[in-house]
Amino acid sequence: MMRETRQQHSSPEYDGVSFILAEDGHEIPLRHWPVEHPKALVHIAHGMSEHSGCYADAAARLNAAGYAVMAHDHRSHGLSVPIAALGEISETQHWEAVCADMRSVNHHGKATYPDVPWILLGHSMGSFISLAYAERHSHTVDALVLEGSNYEAPWFTWSAHWFAKLECWRQGENGRSAIIHALTFGKFAKAFGNDSTSYDWLSRDNTFVQRYTNDPRCGITCTNGFWRDLLEGLSRTQRMSNLRKIRKDLPVYSFAGSKDPVGHDGVNVAILDDKLESAGLLDVTLKIYEGARHDLFHETNKDEVYEDLLSWLDATLLRVAQPACELKAPQEPTAWLAGNA
Repeated sequence: MMRETRQQHSSPEYDGVSFILAEDGHEIPLRHWPVEHPKALVHIAHGMSEHSGCYADAAARLNAAGYAVMAHDHRSHGLSVPIAALGEISETQHWEAVCADMRSVNHHGKATYPDVPWILLGHSMGSFISLAYAERHSHTVDALVLEGSNYEAPWFTWSAHWFAKLECWRQGENGRSAIIHALTFGKFAKAFGNDSTSYDWLSRDNTFVQRYTNDPRCGITCTNGFWRDLLEGLSRTQRMSNLRKIRKDLPVYSFAGSKDPVGHDGVNVAILDDKLESAGLLDVTLKIYEGARHDLFHETNKDEVYEDLLSWLDATLLRVAQPACELKAPQEPTAWLAGNA
């Protein structure tokens, strides 16, 4: 059973942060932006090399529209570890632990708002984690939102996973491979080589890019072990056999920028939506924003992005007869990782 920990921190960066216990005793940093009588609870899963605090503006927008918001820091990110340990892993199955934390936050959210629809919103890496969660527990989700996502053929991510394993052998799990960085974030930055920072691929909003650059808990270089586990988990998550495990009537909204290098300028986001429809999902919506980059909540056209998101959420809630009910849950998979190798 979930319980909130009593850990206290005096640093201002912990303002508004509580900690809940994961299944293995890990303390999950959690931010909660409540409203009275919410339409729904939105659980935000942040992306790689950022943290839940990056979504304060998004929470304010959602709050103003009547939505309560929770966001937690994934392991190896945000306030889950000291700054020096950001991007490192301490579990033998890091991806599995991260996905299990999502379930812990779900339990906490449903205990806080027992009769309210639960919406899962994942950005970038958080969209991959959210998709993996939906494959296992879609009976607990009323709507799924994927922002700045991507699809790669499972053989490609599996091959990349083996390269990360090679780098673990060469440098160690806590090594930080310059090659992996060059092939990922370095490649994203090169797409905007004439811009002023290494993070201009995130947004056309220079003020946001500078704020991200100055945040010591953003822009981290993750370790070889982190990449190995992430890529292995992603390769399994995007297999059709696992996509078919999502309940067919789950509403899904994907949106991305046409200049987002993560999703191959929106092309691979469209492929992901096609895969979801091929898996039998009946309510899949895609929106591509012309000229926008990766982080749409911090883009120059963010007002348009929020307006479209809120319109979709409001319309979707009208179609949700009742919040996803635990009593209707199918038996939860116990060997998801091994069973789909």
